[in-house]
Amino acid sequence: MREDKSDTLEDLRGELNSVTAEIVTLLRRRLELCRRVQSAKQAAGAPTLDLAREEEIVSKLIGEGDSTQNRILVRLLREIISACRSIQSESVIAVPHAMRSHCMEAARTVFGSSCSFSLTGGVEDAFSSVELGSAHFSIAPYEGTAHGAYPYTLDALIESELRIMGEVVLPVEYHLVSAEQSLSSIRVVVGDVEAIWACQRFLAANLPSVKIVNSPNQPVTRKRGWAYLLGTREAEDSGLNTLALGVQDDRDNATRFVVVGKRGGFNVNLKGNLPYKTTLAFTAPNRPGVLAEILADFGSRGINLTMIGSRPLRKKKWEYAFIIDLDVTEDNPSFQDTLEHVRRKTTMLRVLGSYPTLTSDRLKISMGK
Repeated sequence: MREDKSDTLEDLRGELNSVTAEIVTLLRRRLELCRRVQSAKQAAGAPTLDLAREEEIVSKLIGEGDSTQNRILVRLLREIISACRSIQSESVIAVPHAMRSHCMEAARTVFGSSCSFSLTGGVEDAFSSVELGSAHFSIAPYEGTAHGAYPYTLDALIESELRIMGEVVLPVEYHLVSAEQSLSSIRVVVGDVEAIWACQRFLAANLPSVKIVNSPNQPVTRKRGWAYLLGTREAEDSGLNTLALGVQDDRDNATRFVVVGKRGGFNVNLKGNLPYKTTLAFTAPNRPGVLAEILADFGSRGINLTMIGSRPLRKKKWEYAFIIDLDVTEDNPSFQDTLEHVRRKTTMLRVLGSYPTLTSDRLKISMGK
Protein backbone atom coordinates (compact mmCIF):
# COMPACT_ATOMS: atom_id res chain seq x y z
CA MET A 1 0.00 0.00 0.00
CA ARG A 2 1.47 3.33 -1.01
CA GLU A 3 1.98 6.15 1.47
CA ASP A 4 1.91 9.69 0.10
CA LYS A 5 1.48 12.70 2.33
CA SER A 6 -0.10 14.55 -0.56
CA ASP A 7 -3.04 12.11 -0.65
CA THR A 8 -6.36 13.82 -0.13
CA LEU A 9 -9.22 12.30 1.84
CA GLU A 10 -10.96 11.64 -1.47
CA ASP A 11 -7.89 9.76 -2.77
CA LEU A 12 -7.70 7.60 0.35
CA ARG A 13 -11.41 6.80 0.23
CA GLY A 14 -11.06 5.81 -3.40
CA GLU A 15 -8.28 3.40 -2.51
CA LEU A 16 -10.34 2.03 0.39
CA ASN A 17 -13.23 1.44 -2.00
CA SER A 18 -10.96 -0.50 -4.36
CA VAL A 19 -9.59 -2.65 -1.56
CA THR A 20 -13.11 -3.31 -0.24
CA ALA A 21 -14.26 -4.36 -3.72
CA GLU A 22 -11.36 -6.83 -3.92
CA ILE A 23 -12.28 -8.23 -0.49
CA VAL A 24 -15.93 -8.70 -1.52
CA THR A 25 -14.88 -10.48 -4.74
CA LEU A 26 -12.65 -12.86 -2.76
CA LEU A 27 -15.36 -13.44 -0.14
CA ARG A 28 -17.85 -14.39 -2.87
CA ARG A 29 -15.29 -16.87 -4.17
CA ARG A 30 -14.72 -18.30 -0.68
CA LEU A 31 -18.48 -18.69 -0.09
CA GLU A 32 -18.83 -20.61 -3.35
CA LEU A 33 -15.88 -22.84 -2.44
CA CYS A 34 -17.51 -23.56 0.94
CA ARG A 35 -20.68 -24.72 -0.82
CA ARG A 36 -18.57 -27.13 -2.86
CA VAL A 37 -16.73 -28.26 0.29
CA GLN A 38 -20.06 -29.08 1.92
CA SER A 39 -21.06 -31.21 -1.05
CA ALA A 40 -17.76 -33.08 -0.78
CA LYS A 41 -18.22 -33.55 2.99
CA GLN A 42 -21.76 -34.87 2.52
CA ALA A 43 -20.54 -37.35 -0.11
CA ALA A 44 -17.79 -38.53 2.27
CA GLY A 45 -20.03 -38.56 5.35
CA ALA A 46 -17.67 -36.12 7.09
CA PRO A 47 -18.81 -33.69 9.83
CA THR A 48 -18.87 -29.96 9.11
CA LEU A 49 -16.89 -28.64 12.08
CA ASP A 50 -13.10 -28.93 12.17
CA LEU A 51 -11.77 -26.64 14.92
CA ALA A 52 -8.16 -27.73 14.42
CA ARG A 53 -8.22 -26.79 10.73
CA GLU A 54 -9.90 -23.46 11.51
CA GLU A 55 -7.25 -22.71 14.14
CA GLU A 56 -4.44 -23.61 11.74
CA ILE A 57 -5.86 -21.15 9.19
CA VAL A 58 -5.99 -18.38 11.81
CA SER A 59 -2.51 -19.11 13.21
CA LYS A 60 -0.87 -19.38 9.80
CA LEU A 61 -2.39 -16.22 8.34
CA ILE A 62 -2.24 -13.99 11.42
CA GLY A 63 1.05 -15.21 12.89
CA GLU A 64 2.41 -14.69 16.39
CA GLY A 65 2.08 -11.59 18.53
CA ASP A 66 -0.56 -9.92 20.66
CA SER A 67 -0.84 -6.57 18.90
CA THR A 68 -4.15 -4.72 18.57
CA GLN A 69 -4.02 -5.27 14.82
CA ASN A 70 -3.57 -9.02 15.26
CA ARG A 71 -6.51 -9.24 17.66
CA ILE A 72 -8.71 -7.37 15.18
CA LEU A 73 -7.59 -9.66 12.36
CA VAL A 74 -8.25 -12.78 14.46
CA ARG A 75 -11.81 -11.60 15.17
CA LEU A 76 -12.46 -10.72 11.53
CA LEU A 77 -11.06 -13.99 10.25
CA ARG A 78 -13.08 -16.03 12.74
CA GLU A 79 -16.24 -14.21 11.64
CA ILE A 80 -15.48 -14.95 7.98
CA ILE A 81 -14.93 -18.63 8.82
CA SER A 82 -18.12 -18.65 10.90
CA ALA A 83 -20.18 -17.18 8.06
CA CYS A 84 -18.76 -19.67 5.58
CA ARG A 85 -19.37 -22.55 8.00
CA SER A 86 -23.02 -21.48 8.37
CA ILE A 87 -23.49 -22.13 4.64
CA GLN A 88 -22.52 -25.74 5.27
CA SER A 89 -24.50 -26.17 8.50
CA GLU A 90 -25.96 -23.75 11.07
CA SER A 91 -24.86 -24.74 14.56
CA VAL A 92 -26.72 -24.28 17.83
CA ILE A 93 -24.46 -23.67 20.86
CA ALA A 94 -25.79 -24.40 24.36
CA VAL A 95 -24.48 -21.77 26.79
CA PRO A 96 -24.86 -22.42 30.56
CA HIS A 97 -25.71 -19.69 33.06
CA ALA A 98 -22.44 -20.36 34.93
CA MET A 99 -20.23 -17.37 34.06
CA ARG A 100 -22.84 -16.60 31.38
CA SER A 101 -21.22 -13.41 30.14
CA HIS A 102 -17.81 -15.03 29.67
CA CYS A 103 -19.23 -18.31 28.36
CA MET A 104 -21.03 -16.34 25.66
CA GLU A 105 -17.82 -14.48 24.86
CA ALA A 106 -15.90 -17.76 24.68
CA ALA A 107 -18.59 -19.26 22.42
CA ARG A 108 -18.39 -16.30 20.05
CA THR A 109 -14.60 -16.48 20.09
CA VAL A 110 -14.67 -20.14 19.03
CA PHE A 111 -17.72 -20.26 16.75
CA GLY A 112 -18.16 -16.65 15.59
CA SER A 113 -21.55 -14.96 15.37
CA SER A 114 -23.06 -16.93 12.47
CA CYS A 115 -24.70 -19.55 14.67
CA SER A 116 -27.48 -19.71 17.26
CA PHE A 117 -26.84 -19.49 21.00
CA SER A 118 -29.23 -21.24 23.38
CA LEU A 119 -29.10 -20.12 27.03
CA THR A 120 -29.66 -23.03 29.41
CA GLY A 121 -29.54 -23.68 33.15
CA GLY A 122 -26.44 -25.27 34.63
CA VAL A 123 -23.52 -26.90 32.83
CA GLU A 124 -25.18 -30.32 33.05
CA ASP A 125 -28.31 -28.84 31.44
CA ALA A 126 -26.19 -27.41 28.61
CA PHE A 127 -24.47 -30.76 28.06
CA SER A 128 -27.84 -32.54 28.11
CA SER A 129 -29.05 -30.21 25.35
CA VAL A 130 -26.26 -31.56 23.16
CA GLU A 131 -26.87 -35.18 24.14
CA LEU A 132 -30.60 -34.85 23.39
CA GLY A 133 -29.98 -33.14 20.06
CA SER A 134 -31.48 -29.69 20.76
CA ALA A 135 -27.96 -28.19 20.45
CA HIS A 136 -24.91 -29.26 18.47
CA PHE A 137 -22.17 -28.12 20.85
CA SER A 138 -21.71 -26.55 24.26
CA ILE A 139 -19.07 -24.59 26.14
CA ALA A 140 -18.26 -24.34 29.84
CA PRO A 141 -15.69 -22.84 32.23
CA TYR A 142 -13.14 -25.52 33.07
CA GLU A 143 -10.22 -24.07 35.05
CA GLY A 144 -9.47 -20.61 36.40
CA THR A 145 -6.24 -19.05 37.57
CA ALA A 146 -7.96 -17.74 40.71
CA HIS A 147 -9.52 -20.91 42.18
CA GLY A 148 -8.63 -23.85 39.96
CA ALA A 149 -11.01 -26.27 38.27
CA TYR A 150 -14.76 -25.61 38.21
CA PRO A 151 -16.41 -28.52 40.08
CA TYR A 152 -19.74 -28.38 38.24
CA THR A 153 -17.96 -28.75 34.88
CA LEU A 154 -15.85 -31.66 36.14
CA ASP A 155 -19.06 -33.35 37.35
CA ALA A 156 -20.75 -32.81 33.99
CA LEU A 157 -17.77 -34.21 32.09
CA ILE A 158 -17.63 -37.31 34.30
CA GLU A 159 -21.36 -37.98 33.90
CA SER A 160 -21.58 -37.16 30.19
CA GLU A 161 -20.57 -39.11 27.09
CA LEU A 162 -19.66 -35.89 25.25
CA ARG A 163 -16.09 -35.27 24.11
CA ILE A 164 -13.93 -32.20 24.65
CA MET A 165 -13.11 -30.86 21.19
CA GLY A 166 -11.25 -27.63 21.93
CA GLU A 167 -10.38 -25.05 24.56
CA VAL A 168 -9.89 -21.30 24.62
CA VAL A 169 -8.37 -19.13 27.35
CA LEU A 170 -9.95 -15.75 28.07
CA PRO A 171 -9.15 -13.02 30.57
CA VAL A 172 -11.96 -12.78 33.11
CA GLU A 173 -12.85 -9.12 33.39
CA TYR A 174 -15.96 -7.57 34.87
CA HIS A 175 -17.32 -4.07 34.30
CA LEU A 176 -20.05 -2.27 36.22
CA VAL A 177 -22.72 -0.84 33.90
CA SER A 178 -25.92 1.03 34.61
CA ALA A 179 -28.39 3.55 33.24
CA GLU A 180 -27.18 5.82 36.07
CA GLN A 181 -24.30 8.25 35.72
CA SER A 182 -22.48 7.66 39.01
CA LEU A 183 -21.82 5.05 41.70
CA SER A 184 -23.62 7.17 44.29
CA SER A 185 -26.94 6.50 42.51
CA ILE A 186 -26.62 2.70 42.67
CA ARG A 187 -28.89 0.82 45.11
CA VAL A 188 -28.78 -2.71 43.64
CA VAL A 189 -25.96 -4.64 41.93
CA VAL A 190 -26.86 -7.74 39.90
CA GLY A 191 -24.46 -10.50 38.84
CA ASP A 192 -24.07 -14.24 38.75
CA VAL A 193 -22.32 -15.99 41.62
CA GLU A 194 -18.95 -16.03 39.82
CA ALA A 195 -19.12 -12.29 39.07
CA ILE A 196 -20.01 -11.39 42.66
CA TRP A 197 -17.28 -13.67 44.01
CA ALA A 198 -14.68 -12.17 41.64
CA CYS A 199 -15.54 -8.55 42.57
CA GLN A 200 -15.96 -8.79 46.36
CA ARG A 201 -13.26 -6.31 47.31
CA PHE A 202 -14.47 -3.71 44.81
CA LEU A 203 -18.07 -4.02 46.02
CA ALA A 204 -17.07 -3.83 49.69
CA ALA A 205 -14.88 -0.76 49.14
CA ASN A 206 -17.09 1.20 46.74
CA LEU A 207 -20.67 0.00 47.26
CA PRO A 208 -20.80 -1.32 50.84
CA SER A 209 -24.48 -0.53 51.42
CA VAL A 210 -26.06 -1.70 48.16
CA LYS A 211 -28.18 -4.82 47.79
CA ILE A 212 -26.33 -7.63 45.95
CA VAL A 213 -28.58 -9.81 43.79
CA ASN A 214 -27.20 -13.16 42.70
CA SER A 215 -29.18 -13.88 39.53
CA PRO A 216 -27.60 -15.57 36.49
CA ASN A 217 -30.75 -15.04 34.38
CA GLN A 218 -31.60 -11.46 35.34
CA PRO A 219 -32.20 -9.44 32.14
CA VAL A 220 -30.10 -6.28 31.77
CA THR A 221 -32.45 -3.28 31.88
CA ARG A 222 -32.35 0.49 32.34
CA LYS A 223 -33.99 0.23 35.76
CA ARG A 224 -33.18 3.23 37.92
CA GLY A 225 -30.65 2.55 40.68
CA TRP A 226 -29.63 -0.83 39.27
CA ALA A 227 -26.18 -1.82 38.04
CA TYR A 228 -24.83 -5.01 36.48
CA LEU A 229 -21.53 -6.88 36.59
CA LEU A 230 -20.88 -7.94 32.99
CA GLY A 231 -18.06 -9.29 30.86
CA THR A 232 -16.48 -7.15 28.16
CA ARG A 233 -18.64 -7.99 25.14
CA GLU A 234 -21.89 -8.09 27.09
CA ALA A 235 -21.04 -4.72 28.66
CA GLU A 236 -20.29 -3.29 25.20
CA ASP A 237 -23.59 -4.63 23.85
CA SER A 238 -25.71 -3.49 26.81
CA GLY A 239 -26.00 0.14 25.68
CA LEU A 240 -25.61 1.24 29.31
CA ASN A 241 -23.12 3.61 30.90
CA THR A 242 -19.89 2.06 32.14
CA LEU A 243 -19.44 3.23 35.72
CA ALA A 244 -16.26 1.27 36.40
CA LEU A 245 -13.93 -0.79 34.20
CA GLY A 246 -12.13 -3.96 35.31
CA VAL A 247 -13.67 -4.23 38.77
CA GLN A 248 -12.51 -7.84 39.33
CA ASP A 249 -10.24 -8.24 42.35
CA ASP A 250 -7.61 -10.27 40.47
CA ARG A 251 -6.34 -8.22 37.52
CA ASP A 252 -4.64 -11.24 35.91
CA ASN A 253 -7.56 -13.62 36.29
CA ALA A 254 -8.10 -15.93 33.30
CA THR A 255 -10.23 -18.99 32.64
CA ARG A 256 -9.99 -21.98 30.32
CA PHE A 257 -13.26 -22.79 28.57
CA VAL A 258 -13.81 -26.20 27.00
CA VAL A 259 -15.97 -26.89 23.95
CA VAL A 260 -17.82 -30.21 23.90
CA GLY A 261 -19.75 -32.18 21.31
CA LYS A 262 -20.96 -35.66 20.46
CA ARG A 263 -18.44 -38.20 19.26
CA GLY A 264 -18.62 -38.16 15.46
CA GLY A 265 -20.23 -34.71 15.42
CA PHE A 266 -16.95 -32.93 14.64
CA ASN A 267 -13.75 -33.72 12.81
CA VAL A 268 -10.79 -34.93 14.90
CA ASN A 269 -7.45 -33.77 13.50
CA LEU A 270 -4.43 -34.32 15.74
CA LYS A 271 -1.76 -33.88 13.08
CA GLY A 272 -1.65 -30.09 12.95
CA ASN A 273 1.13 -27.87 14.27
CA LEU A 274 -0.94 -26.72 17.26
CA PRO A 275 -0.73 -27.05 21.05
CA TYR A 276 -2.89 -30.03 22.10
CA LYS A 277 -4.07 -31.47 25.39
CA THR A 278 -5.67 -34.79 26.26
CA THR A 279 -8.02 -35.09 29.24
CA LEU A 280 -8.68 -38.34 31.14
CA ALA A 281 -11.16 -39.32 33.84
CA PHE A 282 -10.54 -42.38 35.99
CA THR A 283 -11.35 -44.11 39.24
CA ALA A 284 -9.00 -46.41 41.11
CA PRO A 285 -9.19 -48.97 43.91
CA ASN A 286 -8.74 -47.64 47.44
CA ARG A 287 -5.22 -48.83 48.24
CA PRO A 288 -2.04 -46.99 49.30
CA GLY A 289 -0.04 -45.35 46.50
CA VAL A 290 -2.29 -46.17 43.55
CA LEU A 291 -2.75 -42.55 42.44
CA ALA A 292 1.01 -41.91 42.68
CA GLU A 293 1.64 -45.02 40.57
CA ILE A 294 -0.75 -43.91 37.85
CA LEU A 295 0.73 -40.42 37.63
CA ALA A 296 4.27 -41.85 37.67
CA ASP A 297 3.39 -44.03 34.65
CA PHE A 298 2.80 -40.89 32.60
CA GLY A 299 5.78 -38.98 34.03
CA SER A 300 8.23 -41.84 33.42
CA ARG A 301 7.34 -41.75 29.72
CA GLY A 302 7.88 -38.00 29.44
CA ILE A 303 4.18 -37.05 29.39
CA ASN A 304 3.61 -33.79 31.24
CA LEU A 305 0.69 -33.41 33.66
CA THR A 306 -0.80 -29.88 33.56
CA MET A 307 -3.92 -30.21 35.74
CA ILE A 308 -5.40 -32.67 38.24
CA GLY A 309 -8.78 -32.51 39.93
CA SER A 310 -11.02 -34.86 41.89
CA ARG A 311 -14.76 -35.15 42.41
CA PRO A 312 -16.81 -37.38 44.73
CA LEU A 313 -18.77 -40.11 42.97
CA ARG A 314 -22.50 -39.51 43.37
CA LYS A 315 -23.44 -43.17 43.68
CA LYS A 316 -20.55 -44.35 45.86
CA LYS A 317 -19.88 -42.69 49.21
CA TRP A 318 -16.29 -41.61 49.91
CA GLU A 319 -15.05 -42.65 46.50
CA TYR A 320 -13.63 -40.23 43.95
CA ALA A 321 -13.06 -39.76 40.24
CA PHE A 322 -9.90 -38.02 39.08
CA ILE A 323 -9.56 -35.82 36.02
CA ILE A 324 -6.14 -35.03 34.57
CA ASP A 325 -4.89 -32.94 31.63
CA LEU A 326 -1.81 -34.08 29.75
CA ASP A 327 0.42 -32.34 27.19
CA VAL A 328 0.03 -35.06 24.56
CA THR A 329 -2.29 -36.16 21.75
CA GLU A 330 -4.44 -39.26 22.03
CA ASP A 331 -2.76 -40.91 19.02
CA ASN A 332 0.75 -40.56 20.45
CA PRO A 333 2.31 -44.08 20.67
CA SER A 334 3.86 -43.35 24.07
CA PHE A 335 0.47 -42.21 25.38
CA GLN A 336 -1.26 -45.30 24.00
CA ASP A 337 1.34 -47.55 25.65
CA THR A 338 0.94 -45.73 28.97
CA LEU A 339 -2.83 -45.94 28.74
CA GLU A 340 -2.65 -49.74 28.58
CA HIS A 341 -0.47 -49.86 31.71
CA VAL A 342 -2.73 -47.42 33.56
CA ARG A 343 -5.93 -49.22 32.56
CA ARG A 344 -4.86 -52.25 34.64
CA LYS A 345 -4.65 -50.07 37.76
CA THR A 346 -8.01 -48.31 37.39
CA THR A 347 -11.62 -49.36 37.88
CA MET A 348 -12.81 -46.88 35.23
CA LEU A 349 -10.81 -45.01 32.58
CA ARG A 350 -12.14 -42.70 29.87
CA VAL A 351 -10.47 -40.34 27.44
CA LEU A 352 -12.64 -37.21 27.58
CA GLY A 353 -11.00 -35.66 24.54
CA SER A 354 -7.82 -34.76 22.71
CA TYR A 355 -8.09 -31.19 21.48
CA PRO A 356 -6.32 -28.00 20.34
CA THR A 357 -5.92 -24.75 22.24
CA LEU A 358 -7.56 -22.01 20.19
CA THR A 359 -6.35 -18.43 19.76
CA SER A 360 -8.45 -15.78 21.47
CA ASP A 361 -9.10 -12.43 19.82
CA ARG A 362 -8.81 -10.87 23.27
CA LEU A 363 -5.56 -12.24 24.68
CA LYS A 364 -3.25 -15.15 23.98
CA ILE A 365 -2.10 -16.85 27.18
CA SER A 366 0.31 -19.77 27.36
CA MET A 367 -0.96 -22.60 29.57
CA GLY A 368 0.97 -25.74 30.41
CA LYS A 369 4.41 -26.11 28.92
